[in-house]
Amino acid sequence: MKKDFHPQYEKCMASCACGNTFETRSTKKEIRVGVCSACHPFFTGKKGSRVMTEAGRLEKFQRKYEGINYGQRSNAEAE
Repeated sequence: MKKDFHPQYEKCMASCACGNTFETRSTKKEIRVGVCSACHPFFTGKKGSRVMTEAGRLEKFQRKYEGINYGQRSNAEAE
């Protein structure tokens, strides 16, 4: 390996949106993640509130852009 070419691979702290923190190794000093093994439904065995949060975001997006026409024909024009 070339000297002073590769990044340093050292210990870092990873923090999750749920508040859980754990130590791992990376080229970065700090990592922030949205889901970890402490809050992911696969590991916990139960549905989390994150599903409801995502559904709320989708509905908010659909309400925001509901009346905008992006060049598509309306049903009346198509017939």
